[in-house]
Amino acid sequence: MQAQMLKQSKRMQIFQEADTEFVVTHSQRTPVSAMLLERLLELEIIDTSRQRVAMLAMAGISHGPFPYLKDNLVIRYIDSEAACELFELMDPSSYQSQRYMAAPSTILHKGVRLICAGSWVNEVVPLYSAILQGVSHPNVYRAVYIDAPHYADDFLTNHIAFALRLRNMDIYNHDLLIHLSKVVAGSLWGHWGHSTVYGEPAVYKVLVKWLLYSTSFGIYIGFDRGHGMAAAGHQSHAQASVSGMQIHMSYRPFNVGEKLNPVFIPWIMRTLWDEPEIRQNDGLRIELRRLVALFDKWMPETKAGKELKYRLEPVRAALQF
Repeated sequence: MQAQMLKQSKRMQIFQEADTEFVVTHSQRTPVSAMLLERLLELEIIDTSRQRVAMLAMAGISHGPFPYLKDNLVIRYIDSEAACELFELMDPSSYQSQRYMAAPSTILHKGVRLICAGSWVNEVVPLYSAILQGVSHPNVYRAVYIDAPHYADDFLTNHIAFALRLRNMDIYNHDLLIHLSKVVAGSLWGHWGHSTVYGEPAVYKVLVKWLLYSTSFGIYIGFDRGHGMAAAGHQSHAQASVSGMQIHMSYRPFNVGEKLNPVFIPWIMRTLWDEPEIRQNDGLRIELRRLVALFDKWMPETKAGKELKYRLEPVRAALQF
């Protein structure tokens, strides 16, 4: 694919002459797109010193698909060889994972803005994979798309939005989104959210806003979480820069193939409640208290939602305003 693209001289000329470049990708095409962009930057066909460049990764399979799909007969039947490579992204020590992670490291270092947009009830790509959970850099913005039939201004929606907001502010959320991804997962036999994200115009507007309207001071850019996109926020003042150029990507590898300990979720929430960076931020403190109020009213209908509420009940009982 790379060789084919480079042979197209007219297209390469368009890349070189453009003042703004947008790369838009979805699902398993995300690693491919990142590596192609990396190559174009290395060849200086695209040059961030004279061009504005942004990439939108929708439901990107950055840390692999849901682990339990590895033994799914449907997935194996559709494309066994390609599917096996995708599952290797779950292991940070695999060649595929290490090669892919080199790509965002390069493009972010060169100043590319990156939007990672997950989708609600995604049956293939977990939220932690779609938002590139293991990577930290001021040029990465994370959001989640919730289609209208599944949207509710309840505890779960706001809980996910709060966790994403912390990531966008470069506040460590103790990998909360890894543990919550299962709660918002879809099913191969219904509740398909994997392909809904790229049909929503608001997702693309976030890309344009992130590239053109965010500033070196991490100003909040007003993304609406009430209809479609959740997780507005801003960069941390410590890390923000005009383009993020020359700032190295931070990577915290994790193996998603390992079984998660359900005890971690209440421990994480209790830790976040006492987190100094949250308690000293008026907006986050108010939002966290609203989460507690929403939790009291929350009546989950799914099995995963009911399990989450059950595990958080002792934490709620211990919290003091």
